[in-house]
This record gives sequence, structure tokens and C-alpha cells, in this order.
Amino acid sequence: MQFRFRPDGSVDQRASSHYGYNYFRSDANWMSDAGIVEHNGWGPETRLLLVSGGSHAGNAVGFANVNRFTPGRGVHLISLERITAESDAIFAVSAPWKKRVWRDPEARGTG
Repeated sequence: MQFRFRPDGSVDQRASSHYGYNYFRSDANWMSDAGIVEHNGWGPETRLLLVSGGSHAGNAVGFANVNRFTPGRGVHLISLERITAESDAIFAVSAPWKKRVWRDPEARGTG
């Protein structure tokens, strides 16, 4: 989940979904999920991260039935700036600081 704060105080958000970013849950997302089409996935803040069952693919809006819920107090954010490329942290995927979106928060792909 990423948030973008605008000069007027409004907030946008997007959710990572495989190789891309999505805002709405839609069958059309498969192209960005597969890395074929990159769209920015930004939309108005909903304060929600919706994750597809059995997946890590996220969206901000679009689920009719929610069968899992984690309240805000159950989510803990950590500053990745504290973890550096020199650390011995192990990630199952590319380390966040090696991804394009680390250098360019507007990047359209998650690779």
C-alpha cells in the first residue's frame, strides 16, 4: 500500500498487486498483475487495503464480501529507511531499496 499526499491536503492510495498497482478490484487487473500493462493504480484514499483470498494481490475498493479483517491496531508499520542495503536482512523477493518504486514513488510497476 502506498499513499500520496497532495499539496491541497488530499490523499491518494494504491495497492501493489503482483507486478503492478491496482485501485479497483476488477477482472481487467490481470494485465497489470502479469506485468503486461502498467497503470498507476492511484485513487482517492479509502483507508482500506483489501487483499484477495489466498493471494497477496491488493486493492483499495471493490470487494463485496469481506471474510478477513485486520483492525488498524493489528498493523504495524516500520520505516524501511532503517534497513539499509548493507544490512543482513533477508527478503523473499527483491529488497525494497532495489526496486524502481523506491527511487520513483510514481513508478507503475513493482519490479
